Amino acid sequence: MGWFTRSPDPMTVRAHELTTEISALKSQIAHLSDAAHSTDRHQIQTALDETPDLPPDPVLQADLEFPELLRPEPERDCPGLFNDQGVRKFDLAGWWRRVKQRTPLPTPTPSENIVIFIASGKNHGYTSLRKERRVARNRFIILTLVLLGFLWSILTLLIPQL
Repeated sequence: MGWFTRSPDPMTVRAHELTTEISALKSQIAHLSDAAHSTDRHQIQTALDETPDLPPDPVLQADLEFPELLRPEPERDCPGLFNDQGVRKFDLAGWWRRVKQRTPLPTPTPSENIVIFIASGKNHGYTSLRKERRVARNRFIILTLVLLGFLWSILTLLIPQL
């Protein structure tokens, strides 16, 4: 390997391959469109003979190779519930029955109601949890400052003696 040569970038190589393939296909399309617009039948036939056949698509060939993989369409219980494309139609009566039979949400117990009222602060005599949290946070900050002041005063008294 030479000193001043780079290894080719695989993306650039692939892009170059694809552009050459695209240009070949464009020239083939132009040749076929010219042949299609001409009135000479011999030119049309030679253009069709010169075009290569497409290779078989492996995805489409899988259906022919493995017919057991194709499942037959299941029998419908009520063919009137499905349209021509096999999509289920909207069943208004069945939907209404399901809505009516749906169980409602359970009613909260009195202890759950108390929790909701305390959290929102709507019950008189109880403070809201937000206010309690704020009070606890302020208490923590004040006690931390007092502790730091106490430690500072002890250290300032002890350090000169050392």
